[in-house]
Amino acid sequence: MRYSCAAAALRCHLPLLRVSPQSPALLIAPAFRSCSGRQQLNTAVGFAHLPARSTAAVPRYSSRSVTAAAHRTAMAPKDEPQGMQSEAALLEAFGSLPTISGAWLRASGNQQDIPLTLTVQSVQRNVSANAQRKFLTTFSLPREYGGQPLQPTFPVELKDVLLLSVSPSGSRTLVVRGGGDKASALLEVWGGGRLLRELSVPTTLHGAVYNDGWFAAGAAWSPDEQRVAYVAEAPADVQTPLWGNSASANEDKISGGDADGNRSGAVGDDGQEIGADGSDKKGKADEGAQPKTWRGVGTFQEDWGELNTGKRRPALFVLDTTSWHVVGVQGLPPGATAGQPVWTPSGDALVCVVWPHTAPNFPALPQRLGIVYCFNRPCALYAVAAPGTSAERAGDSDEVCEAVRLTKHSQLQSAFAPRFVPGGDQLVFLSQHAACVSGVHNGTTSVHSLPWRQNGAAGAAEAEAREVLAVVASPQGDGFPGLYTVGLLPQPIVGGRLVTHTQWRDVGAIVAVDVDGASPPGRLTPQDGNSWSLLDCQAGWLVAVCSSPSSPPALHLARLPEGTLEGPLQWTAVTASDSIDFDPAVCAALADIQVDTLQLRPEEGTPGGAVPFEAVVIRPASAQGPCPGIVLPHGGPHSAYVRSYMLPTAFLPALGYAIIAPNFRGSTGYGEDCIQALPGHAGSADVADCMAALHAAVDRGWVDPERVAIVGGSHGGFLAGHLAGQHPGSFRAAVLRNPVLDLSVMIHLSDIPDWCYIEAWGCQEGQKRMAARPSAEDLERFRAVSPIAHAHAVKAAMLFMLGAKDRRVPLTDAQLYVRALAARGDAPEARTIVFPEDTHALDRPQTEFEQWINVAAWLKTHLAKN
Repeated sequence: MRYSCAAAALRCHLPLLRVSPQSPALLIAPAFRSCSGRQQLNTAVGFAHLPARSTAAVPRYSSRSVTAAAHRTAMAPKDEPQGMQSEAALLEAFGSLPTISGAWLRASGNQQDIPLTLTVQSVQRNVSANAQRKFLTTFSLPREYGGQPLQPTFPVELKDVLLLSVSPSGSRTLVVRGGGDKASALLEVWGGGRLLRELSVPTTLHGAVYNDGWFAAGAAWSPDEQRVAYVAEAPADVQTPLWGNSASANEDKISGGDADGNRSGAVGDDGQEIGADGSDKKGKADEGAQPKTWRGVGTFQEDWGELNTGKRRPALFVLDTTSWHVVGVQGLPPGATAGQPVWTPSGDALVCVVWPHTAPNFPALPQRLGIVYCFNRPCALYAVAAPGTSAERAGDSDEVCEAVRLTKHSQLQSAFAPRFVPGGDQLVFLSQHAACVSGVHNGTTSVHSLPWRQNGAAGAAEAEAREVLAVVASPQGDGFPGLYTVGLLPQPIVGGRLVTHTQWRDVGAIVAVDVDGASPPGRLTPQDGNSWSLLDCQAGWLVAVCSSPSSPPALHLARLPEGTLEGPLQWTAVTASDSIDFDPAVCAALADIQVDTLQLRPEEGTPGGAVPFEAVVIRPASAQGPCPGIVLPHGGPHSAYVRSYMLPTAFLPALGYAIIAPNFRGSTGYGEDCIQALPGHAGSADVADCMAALHAAVDRGWVDPERVAIVGGSHGGFLAGHLAGQHPGSFRAAVLRNPVLDLSVMIHLSDIPDWCYIEAWGCQEGQKRMAARPSAEDLERFRAVSPIAHAHAVKAAMLFMLGAKDRRVPLTDAQLYVRALAARGDAPEARTIVFPEDTHALDRPQTEFEQWINVAAWLKTHLAKN
């Protein structure tokens, strides 16, 4: 009985125990121990006789207790890695630098004597909390700004803010915060220097708000700024009954919603959902005591893969600030996702992007494929009536009008980022049609437009889209290589030109695209080796951020000319009057960085064609002789390394390493022919280009060929595995971050099985062979082009860093490779670190710190001079 009572006490979360002074006391001591990155609570239970009086002497410990304590001290885990104090201090200093994530420029009036308001959003790592700290700083900007230091306001932290959207006039701001347990979101509308209204959105209306940069990037304000459209998870259309004590009999059933989960409810002033008849949807559960209940998990619902695990499909919602109701947009096609809303010039409809849940270009794959960084997912533009307008209903009936597909007469498989030109007579949008046709995950972007006349959506739907900017196959010299962007500013069109940023070979540049297509794109930023990213275009100014491997992001402004928007603009850096210098060690390290770009051609006879490519080399300028080298291939593979500031490429050269970052064949920014040179040759053409870049750096005396490592993530990890296996004598160490190591395993586990077919077989053959169940021949091919095929030859010391929640390249892939290495009698040294809460990017602040300090320790050990 005594044991049973003690066990019951533990089960009941340790209730208060009444103990007589003369009786044995039950001592319950919680103790923590670490287990695979998680903490587990162990409860030690024992009995001891307490003294009769509370004024007893200090308890005496036996020699056995002292010996046990000493034993525990001796068995304490050792710190790993050791001897990295100075490197850790430098990494912390680099990690403390904030980055600029957004900016808004607004004018209070047209008078020249009224200054502009520039609000800047910055992000800084909060490593101890394992989170990102976001904050706003505001400047008063003279109309004729000439670079003089500006006095900033006190920074305001955006605590728990999921979305921040400033209206075009700057008079209103929507702030969205997490809603907690009982609400999906808190909506705050600010204006006139005060909070106008705060609404709590119930989970029955919609789920969490999206602001991922693809389905949604902020929110869209109507022309009169009385309504704002945003994207959130559609409400669950199916759930289990409430279980527990026959609770389902007492459950308040809230009706409403169509077959695809769209809701027509709204939110009232008190945050309660309002029915179609205007009544509060408060259930009987509010009346009196009720039994404790629970719901089951229900039927499995597919999601959009990596970074979208467990999220319901995105859907459109509108907040009306005259009635303070939130209403779901109806009439969109079922079995699809909607996002990226913009208002029509009349304000009675929305234009949005719709993605079908099964990809039409890959009909053999029935599942919903991952979408993050996968721009080959077909999508189309639709116009749908705004909630509460006369256009929403068909005639005098209550039936909702169906959305109109705007691109139905176009051959385009992709249409996104819709924007209206000033005046509202054209709808401009982007397309990744080239990627949808070829199957690669990222291709060259084209620009198109549709006419938008008085009959609005009806007229646009019957028109054929006109091509404004075509895909560039192969650029001439340093000429325009094509557009490489997948997003636009809310108001990006100035003087008939679409202003956006793009990748231009190995740098980011800002360009102006003629909406009429009459002239070629013009470059608005200087060719100075820096990378530029556009943040805002308002009040006759452009706001951008500029950086390089040796220069952290800095804010710049450029005044738009009165006439034609051509040539590089005059950019002025924005400086704050109270700016504080960086850590001296960081300043010294950045000042010592030397950056060079190598122009390379593939070695004769290598597969993939003779498309030229580049490699960026970042090294310490003060180095005396060759440095230990790091080959740093990018992921994708259809992405690129651009000359911008990144923590690893600043930190590692500060430790004395030279980084070689090859933009191998298959990279973006060099024309569509370069992208198409890799599919079908992955593991051979890209490997050859990485080796050519290494040899070029060695030939110039920058890199010591006897001390070289490879560091790569995702497809970069794929190349790290290949280079270590195909060229074992060239590398002493390798670091592989969530690497692709065996496509015959990945094909069954990843959210992007299409990637395996396209990169292994090539575009045409891959699409021809694509199937839900790969054939034996496919599996053989997948394994043959994978690093696992060369695992027997690896000599380099191998460090693996894996995210346990990675759905793009699940960690099982790497774990099987590690076992294959360990099975060898002459296995090289290998170590694996698994981050339990991380996904594919491994970008949580503590994870970022831990991985790069371990990289530094690994290289310090294995690239040391013999």
